[in-house]
Amino acid sequence: MQNIIDKAYSEAVKGLDEEILNDCDAWYNYVLKLPKTQQVVYTIILFNWQIENGGFHQYFINSYGQFSYLTIKNLKLIEAPQRADLLDSATHLVNEEYFIEDKFRHLIFNREFSKIVDFDDLLFDQLNELDDKYYDLEQEDIMNLLENYLNN
Repeated sequence: MQNIIDKAYSEAVKGLDEEILNDCDAWYNYVLKLPKTQQVVYTIILFNWQIENGGFHQYFINSYGQFSYLTIKNLKLIEAPQRADLLDSATHLVNEEYFIEDKFRHLIFNREFSKIVDFDDLLFDQLNELDDKYYDLEQEDIMNLLENYLNN
């Protein structure tokens, strides 16, 4: 099962280097220009790793949250609507000011969302609740859904 996913992920990250990863727009545009299957695998694998390792707060504080809007679309594409809804809820909690996507991406990338960086208690608690819901979603096996997507 992992082989097809690992291969797509390896292909996706092949061209990433420090220069790209340190430039918000270069990184985002790199991911946008990936072949669709690689983009889907890259955004969903990063998202899932971050949530499994530290939750939604970690996803946003580690700058991967800049891909949240794209990842929501990709989760829906692989037929993971409940995980997409959880990420959508988390993104709206973080972006309660409804910044346009480009501004939101830059604020996340540059760690300029004070309530994320300063561990705002209310937001942290709300994101933790979403973490718990994410961990309980056994019926939406992200690896199986990714594999099915890649095989079709």
